[in-house]
Amino acid sequence: MKPVILEPYYDKPIWIENEVNRKEFTFLSSKSSEAEVELFLLHLFGYNNIDVSKSFEESFEELFEQDEVAILGGVAFIQDDETCIMPSCCCGLEEIQSIEHSIQAKQSPWLGHDPSPGIQYFDDYALVWSDDPEPLKEELVSIKFTYNELAESLKKCKKDLLEFIEEPLYKWIKVRNGDIANRMKQKMFHWFLKDEFL
Repeated sequence: MKPVILEPYYDKPIWIENEVNRKEFTFLSSKSSEAEVELFLLHLFGYNNIDVSKSFEESFEELFEQDEVAILGGVAFIQDDETCIMPSCCCGLEEIQSIEHSIQAKQSPWLGHDPSPGIQYFDDYALVWSDDPEPLKEELVSIKFTYNELAESLKKCKKDLLEFIEEPLYKWIKVRNGDIANRMKQKMFHWFLKDEFL
């Protein structure tokens, strides 16, 4: 499992100097490149309707006023290079904690709609489906996890997000403004990890 953002098709902030190559999805981790950090920022500001025609400082101040933010994406379930189940429409990366609570309770978390991915639990394993398995559709994909694999994989997914916040995202902002970098790190913990790592 990996944290992912989807469809970052918003206007580029004026304070991102490089050309941004938009791609359908981007995984987040300590290994994220500068270009992927810029794609994340473009998506975060665009999805939350923050004015990116203002200066770097003004745009971030407007973002910091938000009690909550949303960003299209969430958790991607990955079996191998060929088999991957992505979150769907209206699912957000900010829901990673509620996904964890659902898995702990052996309930299917909200993973979006059209299609509607979900998790079915059995005695000693779980199946992650690419869409609602009722009625059975030919193009359905499922990935099998033991319950322990599911829990451990989600823990690693959250660690990837934490490391993205602390390393590439923090470093990109710190080069431009150390105070904003520190405040952004705290806000990211609050918005996406519900202060778990503070």
